[in-house]
Amino acid sequence: MLTASVAHAQRPALPGAPQPPATPPTGAPTPPADVPMRTTELPAASVIGHPGEVVGQAYTVETVGGTQFNGILRAVSEESLTFETRELGTVTVPRPSLRQLTSQTPEQARRGYNYVGNSTHMFLAPTARNLHQGEGEAQIIDIVVGEVNYGLTDNISLGLLVPVIPFVGIPAVAITPKVSVPLNDKLRVGAGLLYGITTGLGGSSVESGGVGYGLATYGTADTNFTLGLGYGFAGGNVGSTPVGIVGANVRLSRLFTLVNETYLVSFDTRGGFGGLAGLRYATPRFSGSLGALYFTAGSDSGIYPAYLDVAFRFGKIKLR
Repeated sequence: MLTASVAHAQRPALPGAPQPPATPPTGAPTPPADVPMRTTELPAASVIGHPGEVVGQAYTVETVGGTQFNGILRAVSEESLTFETRELGTVTVPRPSLRQLTSQTPEQARRGYNYVGNSTHMFLAPTARNLHQGEGEAQIIDIVVGEVNYGLTDNISLGLLVPVIPFVGIPAVAITPKVSVPLNDKLRVGAGLLYGITTGLGGSSVESGGVGYGLATYGTADTNFTLGLGYGFAGGNVGSTPVGIVGANVRLSRLFTLVNETYLVSFDTRGGFGGLAGLRYATPRFSGSLGALYFTAGSDSGIYPAYLDVAFRFGKIKLR
């Protein structure tokens, strides 16, 4: 038994495995106690394949053909990645067909779906969350207005508002820069500007004006709550009365989100309020919204269908 145990202990370890420390021969000098012993640190993570690809991690996968699914990465090679999914079983994606691979948080993996683009705006009103660098969104509002926003950095975006059909209605164009800063994982503050120029119905005069605003948004990319304050300006004059905004995006399910934005026109007893409330259908790339206008001012109040939009997100979108 002793002979077998010694033979087993001297068996070499498998290639790549940590090697057992060598036993000094009998009679070898023992190093002084104050001399530190050398140790070998083992890898702390199992990162396999390209940087960041971890076998066992849950991912959201998007192919160049537009197919999207969630799965756990089970195997990788230089040619392909293999995922285990709930609905599709085992799926192998060739690397040339992979458009985007985004790791999921534990919450996303538990729910079975990822975040969508509910973060940067409500209906018309922005939030203090911003597009990431290289992300973009193209949107058509009420069939007549087109808007494009693009993330210049993770904290700065620039937007443009134009008529869908030029010279129909009042010729106008507006720019919408926005800056936002994260204070922690859920709280962000931001400031921005909507500055527009119109030429009037006959094109005989040029008018300009807009709104400058500040915002604070609390929540995730799915569900968030926003408070804001803005001042209008035109012709070199700034309005003396601010306009407040209270709004929220609340994700109800995988595809549907409840959206609201309320504008407080004045802060005294004579002031009224109005806004938009409705529902958004949203996937990571495509969304569509329906909203109703509601208002109250003194003894007058009402609610009317008034808002419709469709939007497409482009670029390297971030799902959280």
